[in-house]
Amino acid sequence: MILYVILFFIVLCIGMATSVYAFGTGGKRKKIFEDIYFSVEEVDGIGVVYTKNGDYSAILRMENPVQKYSANIDSYYEFTQLFTAICQTLGEGYAIHKQDVFTRKQFKDESTDKHEFLSEAYFRYYEGREYTDSSTYLTITQENKKSSLFSFDHKKWRDFMVKVRKVHDQLKDAGLKASFLGKQETQEYVDRFFAMNFLDKTVSMTGFKVDEETIGMGDRRCKMYSLVDVDCANLPSVIRPYTNMEVNNTSMPVDLLSVVDNIPGVQSVVYNQIIFMPNQKKELAVLDKKKNRHASMPNPSNLIAVEDIKRVQDVIARENKQLVYTHYNIIVTVAPNVDIQKCTNHIENAFGRMGIHISKRAYNQLELFVNSFPGNCFGMSEDYDRFLTLSDAAVSMMYKEKIVHSEDTPFKVYYTDRQGVPVAIDISGKEGKNKLTDNSNFFVLGPSGSGKSFYVNSMVRQAHEQNTDIVLVDTGNSYEGLCEYFNGKYISYTEEHPITMNPFQIKREEWNIEKLGFLKNLVMLIWKGSQGTVTKTEDKLIEQVINEYYEAHFGKDSIGRLCFNSFYEFSTRRIPEICDENGLRGIDLASYNYLLKEFYKGGSHELTLNENMDSSLFDETFIVFEIDSIKGAPVKAA
Repeated sequence: MILYVILFFIVLCIGMATSVYAFGTGGKRKKIFEDIYFSVEEVDGIGVVYTKNGDYSAILRMENPVQKYSANIDSYYEFTQLFTAICQTLGEGYAIHKQDVFTRKQFKDESTDKHEFLSEAYFRYYEGREYTDSSTYLTITQENKKSSLFSFDHKKWRDFMVKVRKVHDQLKDAGLKASFLGKQETQEYVDRFFAMNFLDKTVSMTGFKVDEETIGMGDRRCKMYSLVDVDCANLPSVIRPYTNMEVNNTSMPVDLLSVVDNIPGVQSVVYNQIIFMPNQKKELAVLDKKKNRHASMPNPSNLIAVEDIKRVQDVIARENKQLVYTHYNIIVTVAPNVDIQKCTNHIENAFGRMGIHISKRAYNQLELFVNSFPGNCFGMSEDYDRFLTLSDAAVSMMYKEKIVHSEDTPFKVYYTDRQGVPVAIDISGKEGKNKLTDNSNFFVLGPSGSGKSFYVNSMVRQAHEQNTDIVLVDTGNSYEGLCEYFNGKYISYTEEHPITMNPFQIKREEWNIEKLGFLKNLVMLIWKGSQGTVTKTEDKLIEQVINEYYEAHFGKDSIGRLCFNSFYEFSTRRIPEICDENGLRGIDLASYNYLLKEFYKGGSHELTLNENMDSSLFDETFIVFEIDSIKGAPVKAA
């Protein structure tokens, strides 16, 4: 008997424990955030999130393709085409959830390089300046059929893994930076979203409180704004991926949702963009039923609805458009001393100017927040959180722009971006992780006094700090101070001390087609001038003479020292011989001899092409040739 009593007591305790675990106690409510996720695991380098409803998701970190303020309208439409194609690739039963996260930060020089005085002062000036940083994540979710029991479907799982890789390939093929988050990265991102903390290295939760208007998280407050109220979808009848901003009486394209990245007074903003792909036949059938129902009650509003539905059906049939359900919301996080109503007013006014009226529904803050978790989007209510539209219209409501970040390159030249903070750019285009060219050139264009010399001084200074050899040809002494600062070599041209060189001094191993071309152009410039006409015969003649000149020298013939003097003597002797050998007529040998003689010994420019440059210059890292004294000198025939 005692044994039965003991067994009954044990069973009773187990039953009570199970009841408390499942339903909680009368004084303790079950936590809403328990079991949002079942688990996070890594499969072939992809972090897969499993929700408590049996849905599974993969998250990609990506970079939006459109450069902000680039004035490139085509890039907005290319984005729309790309994500419309992604929706087509995924198809029924999938959803994409794009999250653009904007965080207010304070600038800090995080480079480990040692800076000299001017660079140190440059970064000290910007220290602590506020700016907005952004990051973008794309979550791909496959919906699981809701039932009391979940079972593993190998076909659906294989389809999911194939399609998420296809989406990744589509992003890469479009030139976007995209990579899957691993298990650890996925877990960290989920934790940061839960805490609405995308700034601190360590994330912790100190408290969570929900009221009718906001959500409290420690010392921060969040508010959710749903862009569309399905009961009154106040949206423009026609939208495009961008809008125009007036700059100096000129229209500049900016993102249609550009307002989300510059909301004043916020710590962070998360813009959630969710697109659900339903069964197309089913949705078309529902549309047809709606059309017939409106047509059966012929009043003006119903007739307008019928026309709208017919127009959508025609577009779908002719252009193979895809029907999708969408949801958009904004999560704003502010400090406790910030009036969140000011943020609300700013958002409502900014969207109102675009013809988009923010939903007044605020009572479902917690529900919106929970369903905005990465991978939990299918929790959005089909009755009041989703609305039906075409895929290209849905994609137009996505955020498409990227904020410029410093390039990953060993060669950094810092510029100040439009937010007023330094950003590192590889102006060579060939030193960074993404090499753009092997032959970089650029020019600086601007009116007098616009800052051309100031810019080049800044760029040259930064390049020299990174062990780049600098050679400048200057007029106006713009770089004298910088040259003195770096203890460089400053060479001024005067009639008493002209700048000399010897381009004919070439070693056998240095001789190539480029050297031949340079010398040929030099000779032609002296002979014909910059505006002269060179015949094919003259071009070939000079090319042959130069080749024979170096063949004779390399063959140890009696050429003497390589310089313009010896070339002049060789060419004036050899050119008439070539003309006689080949029966060439019409070559103006007299003008050739006369014009080139100016650079021969005894001529007015005898030193220009005959004297070797100071050999010590090859050891200098900063050289400036100042030629201002010859800028206004009269040009002599040469």
